[in-house]
Amino acid sequence: PCAAVAAGLSPAAAAQGGGMPSYEPQQRLRTALDTCSKSEVVRNAYCVKKCEAGFRMDLSGAKPRCVGLKPDAKYTPPAPSFKPGPAHRPPPNQPG
Repeated sequence: PCAAVAAGLSPAAAAQGGGMPSYEPQQRLRTALDTCSKSEVVRNAYCVKKCEAGFRMDLSGAKPRCVGLKPDAKYTPPAPSFKPGPAHRPPPNQPG
């Protein structure tokens, strides 16, 4: 069942979004033995991160989108977990 229909909206109205804030949720390719976590939903071969509070999942398009329920809905993107280490320098050439 489409999330837009479950929310009481027609898929066409949900696809337009009506100027509401929206974002593409994170998704990852699911392997044959992999299952999606509780914070994800299954979409074809992908696990898609559930939308934040104040947003609803719109699966009517080619890519899933999270569309705001109110014009002032705010989405805070996740901060990258990668922290660059010290610059790698090759050891100085030693005469030998």
